[in-house]
Amino acid sequence: MQTDQPPTLTPSLRAAREAKGLSLRATAHLSGIDPGHLSKVERGEKQLSIEALYRLALVVELGDLAVHLKPLLPKAVA
Repeated sequence: MQTDQPPTLTPSLRAAREAKGLSLRATAHLSGIDPGHLSKVERGEKQLSIEALYRLALVVELGDLAVHLKPLLPKAVA
């Protein structure tokens, strides 16, 4: 059975955060994301901008994701 839903990164993001021993609040602070918004992202209810996802990938050390996102960043951010 095929669904129309796109694949989600949220379980991977939460797992990466937890594997680093980071609380949601600490991760949000370090990545410059509102804690409530990050919580909703982890539950699959909200999405992040490419810039915010890049910052989050750096904080939770998802190097492969950061590498793929970096070329998509505006020049002022990269």
